[in-house]
Amino acid sequence: MNQNINQPIPAPGSPQLPTHVDEVMTQGVMTLRVSDSFGDAVKLMATQHVRHSLVVDDQGRIKGVISDRDVLRALARTPDWQTKAVSEIMTHEPFVVGPRTPVLDALEQLLEKRINCLPVVVEDGKVCGILTSTDFLKSYQRVLESAHYQER
Repeated sequence: MNQNINQPIPAPGSPQLPTHVDEVMTQGVMTLRVSDSFGDAVKLMATQHVRHSLVVDDQGRIKGVISDRDVLRALARTPDWQTKAVSEIMTHEPFVVGPRTPVLDALEQLLEKRINCLPVVVEDGKVCGILTSTDFLKSYQRVLESAHYQER
């Protein structure tokens, strides 16, 4: 039996808590290219019902993040927003995590930096997912549902 002694052993019948980002993150992320227009970002977010989109280069490496807040800020403060590229509005050099980053470390980053998403990248910087506050809420919901089911 190969067991990590740093992790608590769940009590029999207790819900299994996620320990790594890849157990909680969203895969199949909607991405934009640096050269895409601001209008492309708005359309993607509206049609796909997402609050964050990752901006990548031609090799799929992370270059930035654009959020619904970035969109609202640009609409309010930029008179010629129709002419802007995603690269002019996105957050450059975002904080990132890896798929095997401990969940607690990722959560601490979100809270400390007051952000709502973290791109998940592999060693070469290519995007493999996104971790959002909604992902954490869904994970917590599954734990609560499992605990509730176990009580019955």
